[in-house]
Amino acid sequence: MYKTFTQNDLLRYLYGEMEQNEVRMLEETLRFNDDLNNSCIELRHTIDSLDSFFYKTNSSAFTIAKIKSFARGYSSKPSKVIDTIDLILN
Repeated sequence: MYKTFTQNDLLRYLYGEMEQNEVRMLEETLRFNDDLNNSCIELRHTIDSLDSFFYKTNSSAFTIAKIKSFARGYSSKPSKVIDTIDLILN
């Protein structure tokens, strides 16, 4: 099965929010697609940099965890009714 992966897919992968079958397909694609692999590495580095920046500015770990938790609570999917994207609260 062929699937085109987006940056949103990479973010879901890096935050552990993908289903196992999607993880296998993405990891297989990462082995052979250098551009996607480089994007994944850059996103991981950006996430790590943001995390270290937040902790260095004396933000409480609890506050950061709450913000990340809130952001993970939303997902997007194409609407079945019209050509827009619906935000779904998980």
